[in-house]
Formats: sequence, structure tokens, C-alpha cells
Amino acid sequence: MSQAAPYAPAGPDQPAPRARRTRLLVVPGGIVLLLIAIPGATYAFAENQLSQAQTSEARDAYSQALSQYGTAQTVAGNPVSRLLLGELADRAKTGTAETHYRWGVQLTEQKKFADSETQLRAAIRSGIADWAVRGNGALADLFYAWAQSLVADTQFQAGIDKYRQVAAVDPTGNLTASTNAGLAAAYASFAKWYLQQQPIDYPNALMWYEKLVKEFPDSSEAKTAQASSLPQTLYNAGVAFVGQMRYQQARDAMTEVVQNYAKTSWATQANAALAANQPLTGLLIMSDSNPTPVANRLVRIASHWRIVRAHTYDDQGGHIYQTTTDAKGNFSIPGGVPPAPNYLITWWDPSRNTFVTTFLSDNVPVNQVTVNPLEPAHTTVATS
Repeated sequence: MSQAAPYAPAGPDQPAPRARRTRLLVVPGGIVLLLIAIPGATYAFAENQLSQAQTSEARDAYSQALSQYGTAQTVAGNPVSRLLLGELADRAKTGTAETHYRWGVQLTEQKKFADSETQLRAAIRSGIADWAVRGNGALADLFYAWAQSLVADTQFQAGIDKYRQVAAVDPTGNLTASTNAGLAAAYASFAKWYLQQQPIDYPNALMWYEKLVKEFPDSSEAKTAQASSLPQTLYNAGVAFVGQMRYQQARDAMTEVVQNYAKTSWATQANAALAANQPLTGLLIMSDSNPTPVANRLVRIASHWRIVRAHTYDDQGGHIYQTTTDAKGNFSIPGGVPPAPNYLITWWDPSRNTFVTTFLSDNVPVNQVTVNPLEPAHTTVATS
């Protein structure tokens, strides 16, 4: 069975499609040459700056060299140029680090220490491992030389601070021995400087001698101090501490003389000072709630006493000190009393015609006073 062909209406003839022509983009020759020339000119400029920087560095014109290295690094190291000129940028960066390092070393030799530190720290921050290591080593040398210079100029504390900075940049410990020797010498010199002041400052001299002996006991300076000036300084510092009412420090200083330098004359004097009578003063009042002074009343102070039964004591067998309160209830012991614990204080009771005291419990008297070595004592005594 056949099918009829589809009907197509008649119409005008369609023109045949025309072939398209491909057009080439033609770039003028001058532009091509310019695109080629720009990187070349940039490279030449950066290379020239790098060469000039190296020449300046060789002539120790470090400031100029840093400027030229910086220009080369800026030109060659920007994001656009680095693709083609990265090697030049890296050389400029390395040259910058080296220049900072060499300038810092030169400044150290010239004793321009603060300026040297600036340059060496710039080398360390360069991010180049080799120059960071060298920079740290040079910085350690700088701090050591700086410390020596400060100590020689009697700026002892500043010099000691610089010595202590060495270790932070000297991880291998190359300068440990020499730094410790420098610190020991600085401590000893600082102590002697205080001994040369008018008036002599024994407490501060003692502080530095004690640091010396504690931190560097095997140093020659420590041994010399222990054999000569330290015992005297300890004793006189103890005397000074008393004047400053730093009584515990005074006792510590005197005790150290006695214990550590027993064969010296200063130990003999310290023993005498520790055993010397101390002022003892007091105020006799009616009671804690009624602080009315008790005037013209006999007061008795016993160095030895014992409880014989509840609320009863015996103060015989020791030394008895006796005095009378003034119109305001004050009393004192002429000539003072030897240092000792638990002196018993009693007072005359006219109604009972005897000396009495108050008790905290059956066998614990309230009114006791301890007199410490080198320290005046004061007490308030309530009669009820």
C-alpha cells in the first residue's frame, strides 16, 4: 500500500548560503616590541639596583645599600614581576639581611649598641634561617659587649640587665661561661660601689654580696668577698637594719655572721649585739574596756617564774626588774632587759599589799612580754 507524498506549497527560490571569511587579528609590530621590552627593562633596572647595592655594601655604605636593595626588591618582588624576576627578588632579600647583619656587627665594634641592636634584629626578622642564626649570635655578642661597657661606666644595674639578655639569644651557650664571669664581677663591683658611698650603704652592698655568693659561689669574687668584706658588711648591715626598724633582717644578718664567720672579730661583735639589753616600755591601764592610765604604781618584771597552783605564781629564782609608772601610766626599765621570751609583768595591789597579775586560765598569766634581740619591746598591761 502506498502513501501520498506530503504537500509542499510553491514559493520563491531561497538563495544559497554564503561562505564566511576568517579575519586575522593583526597587532602592530611596535606594540609587540614594547611588550617584549617591558620585562627586559624591568629586569635590567632591578639588576642594576642589585649591583649598586652590592657595591655600596662592599664599601660599608650600609644605609645606601639597604635603600638600593629595597628598590630592587620592590621592583622584582611585586606580584606581577615576581613570575619573571623572582630570582632577583630573592637575591635582594638575602642582600638586605646580610647588610643588616654586617652593619650591626660594625656598630657593635663602634660601641653604638642601641643602633646595632636595631640592625641585628632586622637581620633576624628577615625570615632567612642562616642570617637569623648569625643575627642571634651577633646579638649575643652585642649584649655581652654592651654589658661590659655599662659596668665599666659604673652603670651596674643596666649592665647586669644586659648580661642577663645574652642567654635568650645564645641557645648553644657559647657565651655562658664568660657571661657568668661578667655577672660575678659586676655583682662584686656593685657591692663595693655601695661601700664607697657617703654615708656607706651597707644594706644594698650586702644584697649584692649575697647574690654573688648564692648565684656564683665558686667564683673568685665570691671567695674573696667571704674572706674579707662580707662578714663586716653583714654586721654593719645588721646595725643599719636596726636603725631602719627592719628588726628581723637585722637578726638574720647578725646570726649569719655568727654562724658562717665564727672565727672573725665581726662574729664576736654580732654575738654581743644579739645578746645586748633592749629597751622595754609599757603602759599600765585599768582594763581593756577602760583604758584609764594607772599612775604612780609599782611594776615588777620577772625573767623566770612558775605556776605553783591555780592563779598563783612564783617569780623567784630569776632576775627581777622593778619600776614605777608615771602620771600617764607609762613605765620603762632603765638600761633595758636581755632578750628573752615570756617575761612576767605584775603590779602592786595596795588592797592586798602584794604584787598581782591577771590570768587567762588557771595556769596561764595574761601579762607576758617577749623581748627579741636588737628590737625594743613595748606592752600594754591591763589590771583587770
